[in-house]
Amino acid sequence: MKSNISQADKIIRITVAVSLGIVSIFTSQIWFGIVGLIILITALINFCPIYTIFGYSTRKYHSSPFHAKPKKKNHH
Repeated sequence: MKSNISQADKIIRITVAVSLGIVSIFTSQIWFGIVGLIILITALINFCPIYTIFGYSTRKYHSSPFHAKPKKKNHH
């Protein structure tokens, strides 16, 4: 299972999940909590099956953002 959720996406998912959990408690609507739990699980495992279905990913695959990119050679 290849990670397809970026750090920013993960933070947003956790925030939304906690918010839905709070809404679920105050409104007594269990489905808010269930949706929030699903979103939280996807954030914690860094994988979203729906992204896979559509071939989408918010994660950029590279070794490190601090490594310099290799220079392109000019072919004259």
